[in-house]
Amino acid sequence: MDPNRRHEGIGTKLLERLTDWHKQHGAKWQWVSVMKNNNKGIPFYEAKGFRHQRDQKTYQSAVEENIVSHRYCRKL
Repeated sequence: MDPNRRHEGIGTKLLERLTDWHKQHGAKWQWVSVMKNNNKGIPFYEAKGFRHQRDQKTYQSAVEENIVSHRYCRKL
């Protein structure tokens, strides 16, 4: 998110649209990966009902990078 556009509700609207689509297609759970130390994303997803499940290495990072993301989930 462009820092100049924060607090306009754009992220919430995007998540709502995506959630509606997931529900229409029968999803029961919604998952998201949030980079470790993302001090804007983590509180956003937690406020939307996502709960931390585990940490894992990111899929596309090189082994030596050891980049970890938090995996969050919520029931739809």
